[in-house]
Amino acid sequence: MKRMKRIMALMLAAIMMMAMSVTAFAAEGAGTHTLTVNAKGGQDLKGQTINLYKLFDVTESGTTESKNYAYTVNTATGYKDAIKSALGTSFTGTTDEEYAAAVFAIGSNDSTEVQKFANDFTTYALKNSLAATATSSKITESQTSYDFTGLDAGYYLVYVTGGKEIQSSLVTVDATTNTVNLKTEAPSIEKIADKTTVNIGDVVTYNVKGVIPDTTGYDQYQYIIHDELSTGLDFVNDTTGTALGAGATTVNVTVAFTDNSVTAAGTTPTVATLDTANNRKMSLDLSAWVRDNQANKGKEFTVTYYAKVNKDAVVTEKNNAKLEYGNNPSDTTTTTPSEAKTPTYPLDIKKINKKTSELLAGAKFSLYRIETDAKNGENAITVTGSNGNYVVDSASTTTEFESVGAIKGKGYNLHVNGLAAGDYWLVETQAPEGFNKLTDPIKVTITKTGDEEWTVKKNDVSEGDKIIDVENSTGSLLPSTGGRGAIAFAVIAAILVFGVAVSFIRDKRKEA
Repeated sequence: MKRMKRIMALMLAAIMMMAMSVTAFAAEGAGTHTLTVNAKGGQDLKGQTINLYKLFDVTESGTTESKNYAYTVNTATGYKDAIKSALGTSFTGTTDEEYAAAVFAIGSNDSTEVQKFANDFTTYALKNSLAATATSSKITESQTSYDFTGLDAGYYLVYVTGGKEIQSSLVTVDATTNTVNLKTEAPSIEKIADKTTVNIGDVVTYNVKGVIPDTTGYDQYQYIIHDELSTGLDFVNDTTGTALGAGATTVNVTVAFTDNSVTAAGTTPTVATLDTANNRKMSLDLSAWVRDNQANKGKEFTVTYYAKVNKDAVVTEKNNAKLEYGNNPSDTTTTTPSEAKTPTYPLDIKKINKKTSELLAGAKFSLYRIETDAKNGENAITVTGSNGNYVVDSASTTTEFESVGAIKGKGYNLHVNGLAAGDYWLVETQAPEGFNKLTDPIKVTITKTGDEEWTVKKNDVSEGDKIIDVENSTGSLLPSTGGRGAIAFAVIAAILVFGVAVSFIRDKRKEA
């Protein structure tokens, strides 16, 4: 019997130790949890600030198979009022249990009602400067997730500042839950050109698309579009290429909602500001316009402006627009630039002797966009340049370009830059001295195959090196009259005729 009592006492002690270990586990959970916050769809968190608001403290009990949770409202200043505001005027509870029960009763996970509660809490928190439980500060590196460490167990709201809209996330952080996926997106823009390839002299229309962000709760909100053209482009004021005036400080823009049925509020900007040190840089401050159009938040708008391709354009021609945004003017976020690429291509010609492959100088050519024009010698592409290097120039009257003996470091001896992808017809207008001129146009096809890749064909046959070989022939003199050979034959013929005549006279005398 004593032995049985001793065994029972040991079992009871063991059970008590296990119970204490469960309690101890719950206590040890305080300040030891990690929450991983994942950006929506793998977006970059660089430049973002993530705030955590702990609505409730959580106490866990029970085993892994059967856990119990007790919730108490965060006692930090303003939290009880924020939860009550988000629950709405119908909520009249006062105890922690009533607050927790009301939140529990809102709806199922990811329901519209739960999302509204989260967003309403965030709006109240922003308007009333509710102190966050934890904050990431501004994230300075490119990353798709962020870890909060040393957290107490609790029911948290996760909010990314300056988002396109308020879409906060709710999560219970405990020993088993440590990940949350953001629902909000950072503001972004997209720059699009109306042309995929260009000729020098073309006017490109650029459209930058954005969305009115939700600025609820912010006293200030910056929303500025910055654009920088490459050296091969110049800002102009319209589709016809009207140049900016001397010393211009602005360039024309058009701002409008994509949906024509949306009515814009406030004053819509009509010009962007040029950088005083570089007139290929401009900025368009839409901060006031965005705030004025909060009734249209979430609506897409488009900013339109124009640039003309100049003689410095190259195949790798690209330019970008980026967005600067945030609710703190002294600590804004700048998005990754959105690029619009408008490449222009060269026509490289290797003019050679067909027999020796020697490079030939002095061959002249004209280039046409239409085959019938090439055959008729009409509407040739105009160029400027010299010494084997030319660029397309719509303001020029010159339609011929001439090969040279060699261009240092190049495998060709004639270069024409500034052509869009497409079909062209190359006509030799003058052959090098002593060579025969080509009689038929050469079809040249330039095809864009990537942002910085292209192919070239000559008469529908690929030129792997992107160089058009143009061969000229020379040879023996063609038949002619009036040379020394003809005189010699005439003299010989005269001698023969004279001999025949003498023989005829002799024969006549003998007969007499």
